[in-house]
Amino acid sequence: MALDKAWGSQEHGASKKLQVMVQVNTSGEASKSGVLPSEAPDVVAHVIGTCPHLKFAGLMTIGKPDSSVRPECFQILLDCREAVANRLGLSVQQMDLSMGMSSDWQQAISMGTTSIRIGSAIFGQRAAKVTP
Repeated sequence: MALDKAWGSQEHGASKKLQVMVQVNTSGEASKSGVLPSEAPDVVAHVIGTCPHLKFAGLMTIGKPDSSVRPECFQILLDCREAVANRLGLSVQQMDLSMGMSSDWQQAISMGTTSIRIGSAIFGQRAAKVTP
């Protein structure tokens, strides 16, 4: 994996592993990146088994907007974490979860996220970027 090799070639890479999160496309939207939920256990196994300079830290997703109490995309990520834990003999507590943003952080917290990406909840709405 290019990232593993690049980190390992850095001066600090020999002594400190880079923590990585595997992104899971829980929405199925083509505009979002990430592995399919069914691929998550294999990708995590690859990182753990063949990337000596990387430390698997957990799973992340950017779900589609869902104002329900238990957003479907968050539930899919929880299910992925369970599948990874079962396949690799890990505890779910060993894996961070990054789900939730400024608009859905409350649902994410209630569902067990350990990390949230916040922008507008702190800084307010900003003008949309204009692509040239």
